[in-house]
Amino acid sequence: MRVLLLALVTASLGVACKRASEPAPDASAPAPSAVPVVAETVPRCRPEGAGLPLPGEDVVVGDVALAPDALLVGLTRREGGKRVASIAKVPLDVKSLKVVDVGPALGDDPPPSPRASGGVAYAVWYARPSGQSTTLQRELRVAKLDALASPLGTVVQQADESFAFDLAWPDDKSAPIVAWDEDAPRKPGALLADRGVVKVQALGAPAASAKVASPETSDAEDPRLVPRKAGGFFLAWLARRAEVVDAGEVAEGPGERRAFRWIEVVALDAKGEPQGAPRRLTPERGRVASFDLVAGQEKDDALVALVVDEAAHTEGAGARLLRVALEGDRVETTELVDGGVARSAAAILAASADSTSRWVAWTDTLERTVVAPASRALLVKASASTETALASARPLAAVPGGLVAVSLPTGTAPAPVELRRFACP
Repeated sequence: MRVLLLALVTASLGVACKRASEPAPDASAPAPSAVPVVAETVPRCRPEGAGLPLPGEDVVVGDVALAPDALLVGLTRREGGKRVASIAKVPLDVKSLKVVDVGPALGDDPPPSPRASGGVAYAVWYARPSGQSTTLQRELRVAKLDALASPLGTVVQQADESFAFDLAWPDDKSAPIVAWDEDAPRKPGALLADRGVVKVQALGAPAASAKVASPETSDAEDPRLVPRKAGGFFLAWLARRAEVVDAGEVAEGPGERRAFRWIEVVALDAKGEPQGAPRRLTPERGRVASFDLVAGQEKDDALVALVVDEAAHTEGAGARLLRVALEGDRVETTELVDGGVARSAAAILAASADSTSRWVAWTDTLERTVVAPASRALLVKASASTETALASARPLAAVPGGLVAVSLPTGTAPAPVELRRFACP
């Protein structure tokens, strides 16, 4: 069966979870099987048809969502000398598009995030608070794509440097749950917060109903929400702790402390109430750079994470790619790729939640796009391969029979950003 890849290219390239009594999972244990990464001999992916340019200049592509009849792509772009936040609605044949402008693109705000639930397309975006404005707050607004002037609800957040959030609907299609990170309250006499927290709130509920889901012992950021088969949600986030060596701190980057990073997860009910205590999904002495999540398909309390972990086996070998599966209180870690993975995010790509197959995609340390077919449970079914046809395209999401990818211009001359299909047998 042939699989089609859909890519954005440029002409130049641009639980109830209870704390388990067993030991924490050992990510260094031998993997049941590793996935070889091979250079293609016969191309797996080939371009099909002409590219479909996205309108405007300085186009930045954000999140992608799949509606029943179209692909939804979040954008910021410059048109008529002004920066605009937009969502492009693209039929799955990739032969035309319709752009819906959400509003002006303000400051460093990311592109609006398209979402789809129950056959309805939504837009989620950041805006300045209505009424009495303040530079210390911002609003996350959610509206149907065809009714942007009438938001379904807003979530008021601190106006800090992180824009990370996630949103998901419960099975009964009631109000969605929103999760985000922000700075914890500053301690008396402190100029800056000493950690981050992850909060959850049902859309439309009073701001006072927002709850801190991460424990006081965690410096938490970058939340992810996934619906549970048994109802409710999994909420996961990155936790971090500064690494101390010989009573001194070792610099990890300019102005940054070297830190351990791991994933914590907790189960929420349909209203966003935590069910049990958070637990570690990866070892607390790991170095998780990024992760993506899908719900397990066979068990009610199952979760699968695709993890980029910088704790490689040898110095300078690049990051590793891990598959971490949670079923009840049991965590199983499989090393998919033992090195050579770039620190940038890896992605889980599926045409729909019910799709029997998925793709996993990542970037290697030579900035090449690597893809591999996988099962619903992220068990890789064939060798991963670097693809010449995708050299200027990074897959982001799947459509029926295909994938979505984004690329950034590499030259100094302006070049249009285009959508294009790729065929992969």
